[in-house]
Amino acid sequence: MENKSRNRILIHVLSISLLTGFLLICGCVEDRPINVSNVSSNLTLLAQDKAENGSVSEAISLYDAAIKLDDSDPGLWLKTANLLANQTKDLEAITTFSHVLLLNPNNSTAFVGRGAAYARTGNLSEAINDLNQAVVLDPGNAAAHSELGDVYAGMNETESALYEYGIAVNLTRKNSDIYVKQAELLYNVGRYNEAAKAYDNALKQNLKDAHSWKRLGEMLRLSNRLEEAAVAYGQLNTLVPDNTDNLYIQADLLEKTGKFKESKEIYAQLVKNDPKNVDLLIALARVQNVLGEFEESAAISRSALMRNQSNPDVWANLGFSYANLKKLEASFDAFNQSLKIDPFDPITITNVGFLLMQSGRYQDALYRFDNASRINPDDAATWMQKARAELALGKRDDAQASATRATKLSPYSVDAWYLLGDVASVNKQYDVAKEAFETALQINPLYEDAFKYLVEAMRQLNQAYDTVHYYDRVISDNPNITIAWMRKGYAADLAKEYGISEDAYREVVRIEPGNTEGWTNLGFARFQQGNYYGAIDAFNETLKINPNQSVFYVNRGAAYQKIDKLDKAYDDFSKALELDPESRDAQYGMGKTLYKMGKVNESFPYFKKIGENLYIARVYDSLYQGVTYFSNNWNYWRFSYQW
Repeated sequence: MENKSRNRILIHVLSISLLTGFLLICGCVEDRPINVSNVSSNLTLLAQDKAENGSVSEAISLYDAAIKLDDSDPGLWLKTANLLANQTKDLEAITTFSHVLLLNPNNSTAFVGRGAAYARTGNLSEAINDLNQAVVLDPGNAAAHSELGDVYAGMNETESALYEYGIAVNLTRKNSDIYVKQAELLYNVGRYNEAAKAYDNALKQNLKDAHSWKRLGEMLRLSNRLEEAAVAYGQLNTLVPDNTDNLYIQADLLEKTGKFKESKEIYAQLVKNDPKNVDLLIALARVQNVLGEFEESAAISRSALMRNQSNPDVWANLGFSYANLKKLEASFDAFNQSLKIDPFDPITITNVGFLLMQSGRYQDALYRFDNASRINPDDAATWMQKARAELALGKRDDAQASATRATKLSPYSVDAWYLLGDVASVNKQYDVAKEAFETALQINPLYEDAFKYLVEAMRQLNQAYDTVHYYDRVISDNPNITIAWMRKGYAADLAKEYGISEDAYREVVRIEPGNTEGWTNLGFARFQQGNYYGAIDAFNETLKINPNQSVFYVNRGAAYQKIDKLDKAYDDFSKALELDPESRDAQYGMGKTLYKMGKVNESFPYFKKIGENLYIARVYDSLYQGVTYFSNNWNYWRFSYQW
């Protein structure tokens, strides 16, 4: 079809020539020469159309015809040369580019084209000369710098190549191909972080470039930037959804970055597509264990055992499932099967040690942890378990050393830092404990126990007031996190800074109006400042939310006592005892209310029931002059609620 079209065009041109000659001979046309420029323009337009539609050979023939009409037009020669270069007819392209430069020695584009053609033929010195000349003529020619980068990359002159690519991308930031070249070179020399950045820049220009997503994911994996790598593979798998290897890599990355639910979904789909693949079954069972789906994980592991009983990971997964299902004997059996196959697997040895810990066999557990840590001294989880066993055996210095080792190996593990803080607190090394708990909270600002024990460590260091403003940084970044305001309030309470704690609890109930703990603590802060009416207002809000909690009536009753509204206090303590007859606080409150109402005899049973010796002595003193009773019963536990 292409040849027929070309023949028609050539016949058309020939017809024009013959017709013109005939008219001139017969004298029908006088002094009217052919408009060669028009014919050349028409041929050029036809050539461009053919080139755009992929008919490159026809386009070249048309340009040749146009050149025959006007061989002094460098533009026609340049277009022909570019088409020849695109078809990698490099020797013809070089000749044609040279003709362009004869007509126009300052044509930088021709120097770029000829330089690239020289490079493809292996004539690198001529290539560099031409490309450098293009840069001299036009310093802003991005193509010249990009081609120079290609030449230097081929010569293994990495820094020169990167220099040229860097100039090229600065000149044309929307050319994804140059970023990709830059990225590939950086990848080849092991500069993965820089390569990842270059691929990222390329993808900003073309988000549907699957190759760049894959390479970006690889770069990020090699740079240990696993979360970003998971995102890159996710984009790749959206563009190419059926590649099992890429899906597996994405699931593995999600698992390693703690996104276990998303990881499980991919593993489950892969298992559905290939239910006999033991590696996939192992991966799915492993993630199910992490998610607490122990029954499901055990079922998957048993399915894997039907296909392969010699894989230690299958037995290890099953042992872990059984351990959490409290099937300890079955768990031991499974772990032992795993160790028969691979007796030096440190994770399984650690798991056996964990089971021994659960059984109270701390010395046997420590023996396993010691073995596991010798086989793999870089596993933080083993050192953490070792620290727990040592602490249980009273080896506190060893425990602190093991916990410290865990934090070195896993510096972003909140559990490792919390464990170190815990052990250091036991050793009364409160400065170490403080630093450990602070680090745990930097990793997870909402770790409740870490904050609680940080406050205790700071109290031991006489730094209780400092904890009041510890959470200001968290609050400044996240002003609507309830738990941060609540913790600031706790710290202020401990430092007896009740004005600050009142402000903090007010923020809690602003964010969560239905938070009973917030209203209760707000009432307590006001109570401690002598604002009993304000405390009653807060306790009223608590009771609106939950009118069936004994302690809420006790709190309000205590406030009513302070303003001598004893009838209301009596009603509240009565309601509290109705809801919880064994409440010591309610017993104490009722006894004190009756005592203040002058009903001394009626108050006595409440005080006696809870062993409140001070008021028992007062009652006896009033009724029986019972100093002897008080003296003889001084060792009774005295309830500490201070009203």
